[in-house]
Amino acid sequence: MAIHFIKSIALFGLIVLSITACTDSDEYLFNDQAIEKIFVSAAVTNAFDADNLKSKTDTIQPGDSLIFLSTVYPSKSIRNRQYFWTIDGKLFANEFSFKKNIDIPGEHEIAFIFVDFFGDTLSDTVNITVASPPNLDPEHFIPVNGTQNLASDSALNFAWNASDPDSLWNIYSHFVLKNSNQDILVDTLLQQANYTYFNKLDPLQKYTWTVNVYNEFNLKSNETITSSFFTNGINGENAVAGTIGTSSDYGLYKFKVILLDSLQDTIKTYLSPKSQSAHFYFKPLTSGRYNIVASIEDAPDFKPQTIKFYANSSQVLELDSITLLDETPAKINSLSGSDTIAIQDTLRFIITDFGGNIPSSRISVTYEKNRINSFRLSNDTLYIPFEKQAALQNWSYKLITLIVHDASYNPTRKTFYLRPNVTFPEVFSE
Repeated sequence: MAIHFIKSIALFGLIVLSITACTDSDEYLFNDQAIEKIFVSAAVTNAFDADNLKSKTDTIQPGDSLIFLSTVYPSKSIRNRQYFWTIDGKLFANEFSFKKNIDIPGEHEIAFIFVDFFGDTLSDTVNITVASPPNLDPEHFIPVNGTQNLASDSALNFAWNASDPDSLWNIYSHFVLKNSNQDILVDTLLQQANYTYFNKLDPLQKYTWTVNVYNEFNLKSNETITSSFFTNGINGENAVAGTIGTSSDYGLYKFKVILLDSLQDTIKTYLSPKSQSAHFYFKPLTSGRYNIVASIEDAPDFKPQTIKFYANSSQVLELDSITLLDETPAKINSLSGSDTIAIQDTLRFIITDFGGNIPSSRISVTYEKNRINSFRLSNDTLYIPFEKQAALQNWSYKLITLIVHDASYNPTRKTFYLRPNVTFPEVFSE
């Protein structure tokens, strides 16, 4: 009897095994529930934001962090044996998604690996390049900043120091050469850290050159070279150049610059178009002593300045920036010139200033400690709409205060008295 029972169990086991052998286990969840085929994918992004761009490749700098994302289809809840990330074949993380930095420069393959319950391995990879910006020495280069007397009719050599700190990538230099009018003479990319300019240059001219360095991933050097030089004069001739501006941060001005010789005779005059600043350049000059007088004719609050200099050695003398100062505040007056004025529907005041236009944003009006914002400035007249009926019913004087800051922020404060239409005895008699 026992033998018969054992044979029955064995037979049942064989039947189960035969059924299992005919079944694709990868296509079934446990509890005999069919599922779709499993897929995995890996991606990187810069933020845990659903709208943020996800990619399979990226370039970062050493120490920068990236967010590594994994997707398991149809669901991460599928039973598995293990999941992990590797970087260049070495363990990187044991999470589905995480944020981590990579410090080692180079090209890295990062893989997400998922081992399902049945031992099948699925994986997907992303490729990350870690590269440092190139180095550019901002102090050691030729020609040195401010170099004078460079020959205008011979080849000119430029050189600088640039390198790749990772010793892995190709680097190139972006070289630009401009004249004093900011016209571009050269704009080129170089694999070497030097350049030779063979064309002729103008004498007594200022030239500016810049260099930026990039690697093959378009990472730009943190440093930039910006330098200038001057070409020599012919037969001992000289030049003088400079920039003129004002203490104002508002408005446009016509600058006038007069060049005088040692006898105070006018040699040259420069008139600029309306602007916030102007650049003047006088050449050629014989060696000797000179004066420059800078002014603004249509804004006499800016006091003229006189600069003395001596020109020699076939050089371009670049003066320090000239700043014309307005230290005269605006004047505020009523139409009558009196500090006591009658109440009207619209109050009017004259604001006089010779340092440029005054913006309305620099005017403040206060009536009896209450701010008035509905005023208008037209030319030199300030119009203030006023509710006079309530004020007319009061026998006392009222105060209105104007505060004005001109274009150079010189402050002016003026208080006026609004005259009542009745006196105290008249009010009392009523």
